[in-house]
Amino acid sequence: MHKSPIRNAPAAERIGDGDAGFSAESAALADHACCCAARAAVHVSMPPSPSRQHRTELLLCGHHYRVSRQALAAAKAVVRELPRTPPDVSSWIGVGGD
Repeated sequence: MHKSPIRNAPAAERIGDGDAGFSAESAALADHACCCAARAAVHVSMPPSPSRQHRTELLLCGHHYRVSRQALAAAKAVVRELPRTPPDVSSWIGVGGD
């Protein structure tokens, strides 16, 4: 697993099966996406699968989210727009905010 640019933290983390997960507050503090050096636009929660026994949390930039939408939908991922996503990016990526 590669390291994210934020404090050398793992880009994707194993999260327990409970409701505790990636908070909006911690997402708002992250400037960069897991996928590249761009600002994160969405938080993605990937459910467990036959090949991955745990939920996985990702921060994706707008571009990588857009090109991954079909795969994320097929994986039944939950996608949430991050609080500081600019309005123009929000309309471009087409994710409703919480």
